[in-house]
Amino acid sequence: MTGVGGTGVVTVGALITMAAHLEGKGSSVLDFTGFAQKFGTVLSYIRLSERPETLNQVRIEEGAADAVIGCDIVISSAPKACAHYRAGTTLVLNRAEMPTGDLVLKRDASLRVDAREEAISRAIGAENLTAIDANAAAEKLLGDSVFANVMMLGFAWQKGLVPVSDVALAQAILLNGVAVEANRTAFTIGRILAHDPDLLAAHFRDEAPAPESLESMIERRAAHLTDYQDAAYARRYRDRLDAFFAALPDAAGEEARRAAARNLFKLMAYKDEFEVARLMTAPRFEEELRAQFEGDFKVNYHLAPPLLSRRKDARGRPVKRQFGAWLKPAMGALARMKGLRGTALNPFGYHEERGCTATCWPGMSARWRLSPLHGRPRRRRTPWPCSPPRMRSAAMVRCGCRRRAPPAPRPMRRWPA
Repeated sequence: MTGVGGTGVVTVGALITMAAHLEGKGSSVLDFTGFAQKFGTVLSYIRLSERPETLNQVRIEEGAADAVIGCDIVISSAPKACAHYRAGTTLVLNRAEMPTGDLVLKRDASLRVDAREEAISRAIGAENLTAIDANAAAEKLLGDSVFANVMMLGFAWQKGLVPVSDVALAQAILLNGVAVEANRTAFTIGRILAHDPDLLAAHFRDEAPAPESLESMIERRAAHLTDYQDAAYARRYRDRLDAFFAALPDAAGEEARRAAARNLFKLMAYKDEFEVARLMTAPRFEEELRAQFEGDFKVNYHLAPPLLSRRKDARGRPVKRQFGAWLKPAMGALARMKGLRGTALNPFGYHEERGCTATCWPGMSARWRLSPLHGRPRRRRTPWPCSPPRMRSAAMVRCGCRRRAPPAPRPMRRWPA
């Protein structure tokens, strides 16, 4: 088995070996989890035999794997895992995209799922590879992707790759004692997906949303800015876009206008303390919580207020504190004070992080950097880190990015000839 730590790969290996033990068979499992437990590489070597005494080693040699349950496509296509494949190895693969360490250093990196699947197919033979998106199926049918690996177990069992009975596996799930009914359901869904995916096709048949027009996209963002600040702020968004569109040449396509609408909105709707308070106290947020959780539950807020967060982590970032439900009225009052945003009376406006975000907005809105939009080759290949498409994450991350950034390029006075 291959997968990432923290998603239940080791648990699935334990279920298989427990099921074999219940049937009196020989079984062994050897888990390699590396140094990382959460989202680190996990390789589980599982050996099964009719009699315990016939097992003489636990590790599987290179090129000796008979079957593989690939719970993560990145790990399954990695050299450490591929070394155990051979022509004829049967592999069931979860082709869902899950974040890896590469995305920390290269946040725009692509996992190249199709290329990875093709590489596995060439190694073992296309007829020996079956791939599904177990994460999407688990989220759609069970409401949580945490059941994806048990679903992969059911898929592999139905394909004949796990030589233990379904009764023994059901008993192993019961003995595990965690989300018993949900895991049994996930196992059954995996079997159905392997036998006849069309039986569940109706649950995955989402109607493709109609393409959104440019006018509709602008109106939706303007409505959000009205809630974010006020109608005047939304009108400012529309006016600036109108002026920008009027300056575009006739050759500029709709994609340039869409990029401008997206980037200007991103600059204007930065998340600050007032916006966090508004989102946390919005009726929609409470409705979503009640739709997701049952019974009587309690809401705690984990925040790092600038004036109260004195502790820092190893990277110098403030450590979040837990606040109880008593904070909700205070957050409601803070949300109603959003009119102070952008004024001298904003108590948070003098903080370094907020100043960084605030100065990035007028500078970028004045430049309206045309060069990334027209699609022509640029002399400067590396975009300015404070450009809207690169502004992501919390304010402290954006400020760190800007402090390390080179000087901003000079503004362009006109559209290139």
